Amino acid sequence: MGIRYGRVPQGSNEVEWHFVSHIDCDGIGGLGRLLRERGIGMAKLPETKHPCRGVIAPLWNLWRDSRKEVKCAVRADWLSLGRGTRIPEAVAWHLFTVEETLEVVNRCRRTGLTVNSFLLKHLDHAVRPGIGKPEARLRWLIPVNLRGDIHYDDDTANHVSCVETCIAPDDSIEAIQADILRRLKRGEHRANHLLFMVGGLLSHEVKVDLLRRERAKRKGNIGSFSNLGVWEASGSCGDGWVFCPPVVSGQLLGAGCVTFQGRLGMAIQSHSSSPAVVEGWMTRWLDLIRA
Repeated sequence: MGIRYGRVPQGSNEVEWHFVSHIDCDGIGGLGRLLRERGIGMAKLPETKHPCRGVIAPLWNLWRDSRKEVKCAVRADWLSLGRGTRIPEAVAWHLFTVEETLEVVNRCRRTGLTVNSFLLKHLDHAVRPGIGKPEARLRWLIPVNLRGDIHYDDDTANHVSCVETCIAPDDSIEAIQADILRRLKRGEHRANHLLFMVGGLLSHEVKVDLLRRERAKRKGNIGSFSNLGVWEASGSCGDGWVFCPPVVSGQLLGAGCVTFQGRLGMAIQSHSSSPAVVEGWMTRWLDLIRA
């Protein structure tokens, strides 16, 4: 399962795609490796802004929250048209200018919002027209960087966990941001990491059985939205970068963004939608961001 990265050389409108195994790296680690391979100094990779300790409290909070019934769209609502048929992977991307990126950042600062919540709200709105129940709540998976909270010898190794948030069509950006922060404060990302670690101790047969059971469930998240944050590389580098997390079975799409040398780059990919559909998502996403 590869993480997609796109390098856009300075002065070019063409993208050069790279893939890094998610087994070896997370999103931040993969980009760190690619930059270092190109001789771009990245002495220290970004660390978490939401450290969390403990075992019992995070696991209890995650279990208790999972017991609360929240009606959301299910996998059939976004995968019914494809009927499970795999089509060639479709991807769309966009790279903002430095000036456009600053406009987005400043707009968020004036309203006390994070760029992450701002982009997620508009992404959610952009993909709704094509699903079976556009009026339903949609569950999104949000990767969380754990560097600084957990430590491995290789700083590019997989230091990632996640939280999930449910978004209704009329939810404000403020409400989405508050829900994500609440989940981080409760340590849901810590609990998920602990469960990942336990899963690593299981036999291959047990893992396959658990995966089969999980994919048979009606419920699931519509996709991942991952923001790798702001990167300032040492030395002169005029390249731009875009990024997109993998799409697993049962998800409709994966969307990601990264701000490299002052330019925000975004990408969306899907295994079950045509290139025209994915381009449509990107077009609507950009229109909403610029509105």
